[in-house]
Amino acid sequence: MALLQAEPPEPVRSLGELFAIAHKLEHDAASHYDGLAARTRDAPEAAAVFERLAAEARARAAEVERWSEERTRRGPDPSAALWAPRGMFDGPATGDDVSRRLETAYRALSLAVRHKERAFAFWSYVVAQAGDPSVRQAAAGMAGEELDRASALRRERRRAFHAERRASRGADGGRTAPGGAPGPTRDAAALERELAALLRELAAAAAGRGDEDQASGLRRMSMDSERMAEEAAAVRALAAASGRGVSAAAGGAGGGHAPSKAALRLAEQATERYLAAAEGAKDEAAMLKAQSLAERAVARSARLEAILG
Repeated sequence: MALLQAEPPEPVRSLGELFAIAHKLEHDAASHYDGLAARTRDAPEAAAVFERLAAEARARAAEVERWSEERTRRGPDPSAALWAPRGMFDGPATGDDVSRRLETAYRALSLAVRHKERAFAFWSYVVAQAGDPSVRQAAAGMAGEELDRASALRRERRRAFHAERRASRGADGGRTAPGGAPGPTRDAAALERELAALLRELAAAAAGRGDEDQASGLRRMSMDSERMAEEAAAVRALAAASGRGVSAAAGGAGGGHAPSKAALRLAEQATERYLAAAEGAKDEAAMLKAQSLAERAVARSARLEAILG
């Protein structure tokens, strides 16, 4: 699944429009988590996570209202939003399906992390597209807040993972770990090099089919991945982030998937690596570089989804 399922269809042109979109996002988040809390009522730990997330989203909606009043002298006006964000949350599911997939705090937090990363990606696109400096500044602030929230949720997710692993070991003598737990990891440079090689293969296949437009786009992304590998290798924080919960399939990221799905998966893993590195950076320069790489990786995931999805 691409990190951002649908990029903004057009630039945000005013602060009023930005605050209207931000307010709707938080209300949608609260409604989404309320629904998940209700559908996981038979899994108390997961339900508690979702109830808390819903409350936090409502609190942030109130913050957006205050910010809008400070900057525009009025609250968010829904009519100011010319479009609504799409694909920010996972699609609807039955209660039984949700209960099976989100039965633990670890899995609930994993979902929440994915949502925050999508929100970071969304606001990063808004920054890139905006022509008004005040909109860029406000959207950059939104993106930074979502990155901070994703970092906090990842830390909480790691604690939940270790708690579940301890409980699992106590129950079965240490033979198992919670479902979906992080596995072996590779550093960002290695992920980028593997992605670059896979994109070259996909470009060759596209050229063989006579689709030169797709082949050209994939070749450009392959070269960009090579450059990002070199940049990532030079950022110590990205090496230090290895093992911080960004999983890779055993035996390579393909894991038996079709090459296109493997490429999307590698792109997502690299993005998570950059986000984790930004969280763990010990100095501002490394943090800014990791954030810059994350923004580029976010944009790449969206382009790959458009080409390969």
